[in-house]
Amino acid sequence: MSKKYLYLIIAALVIIVLCLFTYKTSKKVVFNGNKESITHDFGILSKNKTSLYEYTFKYINKRYDTLKVYGLRDGCDCTESNVKTGLYFKNDTISIKTKYDPNKYNDNGLIAKQIFLITNKNISKFDTILPLTLKGNIQ
Repeated sequence: MSKKYLYLIIAALVIIVLCLFTYKTSKKVVFNGNKESITHDFGILSKNKTSLYEYTFKYINKRYDTLKVYGLRDGCDCTESNVKTGLYFKNDTISIKTKYDPNKYNDNGLIAKQIFLITNKNISKFDTILPLTLKGNIQ
């Protein structure tokens, strides 16, 4: 191997290491006025009492002048979520409405279901995807 290729490989490795050191993960997200509530715990759920449990996450865009929301992905068929897609300006609130049906797959015991908000900017440590979690204990 010639010195030229060796120098190119070393330069590429140095650039990669510098990029890793300077990569800034996003700041904490503000949800429902609380920095940590990207999880909602329904507590004890009864299959017989109601068939659907609903919750609305509210994300406040505190970081960006504009934030584009592309949509949501539900982790499974037992959750149904919706959000208004489009541009949200600074201090706008994004409402993510979720519904969980414990009877869909006959769930029992502790559950954790995820919904993923997809945007064009870094809003979590997962880059442009923000995982939201619904939890509960089905009896």
